[in-house]
Amino acid sequence: MDVLGLTNFAQIRGVLTVSSTDLPDEVLESYAVEDDLHVALTEMDKDWESVASAGDTELKRFLRLYAKYYCAGTLAGMAEVFVLTRDTDGENEGQRAGTGLDKLQGKLLGKASQFKADYLDKKNGTTTTAVPSIISRSPPDRDVITEARSNAS
Repeated sequence: MDVLGLTNFAQIRGVLTVSSTDLPDEVLESYAVEDDLHVALTEMDKDWESVASAGDTELKRFLRLYAKYYCAGTLAGMAEVFVLTRDTDGENEGQRAGTGLDKLQGKLLGKASQFKADYLDKKNGTTTTAVPSIISRSPPDRDVITEARSNAS
């Protein structure tokens, strides 16, 4: 099923690496990810619909990537519910647990956030390639080797 003309359920399942058996369309429809996506896109850019209806542009590609990863990230928060499975063929039984999925949501939403930034940069004609400063130094007012502290007790 199509989600706002930007992504579909098959792509979302592909990002989450689950099959349609694990996460059928009916279950995906009940999550109503298109509503969450619509709100997020409107907050990001009130004019997103005209960009989405335009031809195959770079801006539209960023919107599609954002939509795919945003929806997958939103669903990843609930992944433990649909990934916990126990399958049997009558003789053998297999179990699959949803451990470690809490980190998956952060990674997917982080990737969506990067595509959002790329979209906004491209649309506004700016680039944000500043490297954050992680380490800095503060030189002392005196030579700590040769000069004593003035307020030493």
